[in-house]
Amino acid sequence: MANLVWHTKFGIHLDLTLDDLGHPNLPNLWSIVYDTDRLYAARDIPVRERDLQCGGICQEAGVTAWMYLRQRANGRREAVHERAEDEERHTAPMTAEHRAYQERIVRAAEIGGFSADCEVRTRTGRRGWIQTDTLVQGESGLRIGWEVQLSTADTHGPRSVRSRAARAAKHGITPAWHTDRADYARRRDAHWTRSNNLPAHVIARTGDLRVVSGFRALDFWRCDGRALYRCPDTQSRCGNVHVTPKPKDVLFDDLVRQSAAGLIVPIDHRDGSSTHRFWVTSTDRDRLEDHRHDNTNLPPLPDSEEEDGPAGASRRRPTCRPATVPPASAQHMPVRLLDWNSSAHWSFEPQPCRHCSKPTNLLDDQGEPSHKVCAEAATGA
Repeated sequence: MANLVWHTKFGIHLDLTLDDLGHPNLPNLWSIVYDTDRLYAARDIPVRERDLQCGGICQEAGVTAWMYLRQRANGRREAVHERAEDEERHTAPMTAEHRAYQERIVRAAEIGGFSADCEVRTRTGRRGWIQTDTLVQGESGLRIGWEVQLSTADTHGPRSVRSRAARAAKHGITPAWHTDRADYARRRDAHWTRSNNLPAHVIARTGDLRVVSGFRALDFWRCDGRALYRCPDTQSRCGNVHVTPKPKDVLFDDLVRQSAAGLIVPIDHRDGSSTHRFWVTSTDRDRLEDHRHDNTNLPPLPDSEEEDGPAGASRRRPTCRPATVPPASAQHMPVRLLDWNSSAHWSFEPQPCRHCSKPTNLLDDQGEPSHKVCAEAATGA
């Protein structure tokens, strides 16, 4: 049985859990479709010719599954599949471990002050919908759709992980896939996280549950003689700044709450020709965005300045423009770039720039938050 029916002739979904079937502008809709179906049955018209199909899991899987209607003595409305194998598609058993993960996600979210619910259906138009294992309602309308995958997952078709994750993201749900299988954690079709294979009673406990893969800390480093890593682009030191993701453990409950708060986010990180998908802190994500917009083709500094300043001077592209425009006479003056290569000019917590009020991680010589270009414009450097 299913609660969502697709009427092929009317071209609409019928939600049997609602009195108006989801169409308040069509009065007596249930009586019309039910009486019509009973009339077809009385005339021995085959089920496949009665205009009713499964509009839920079967339709999402690309299967045409015909249905008929019935109404219990207590008034309960039901849609029944014509074929038993279609019916079984809706009654796949849920393991105790899967259920324990769902309950833990809901509990962790609610402790953090967020609402969450299991097996949530989200409309995606007239003919589609998304069913999420556990949906967490986060900050500022953020929605995290948790999918717990402990069994075999399709790699192709409408029910594949890639397809389901893409559909969720398209309709405003951030997909979060969690597993206990190491081979799934290495896949790149979604932002996978993994915990160890544990029994249901351990997953359900209040104690720590550790995520052992899928969360990274980003290491930003300059490719010079002091670097600990090999240059990813050349056989020698190129002098540019590179990014290396490093595995880092995080507690599952913290991941649930901080992703809902927007403090942990999914990213796609390119490494050569490969794209890796994992979760990082929002601070690392912002630093990575700044790094991606760096101008690595800036002209070199004059020889005199290279000798006076420290090696590897910053060539970061400014992330904003100051609100004030210098006088016309100053616009024709040569500009000398400030050298903020020292780590003393970086703050891990973004703060409003003292000049333009836009967020920045940079600090000026007085330790005040300031974009480099703002400081240059303000001092006339």
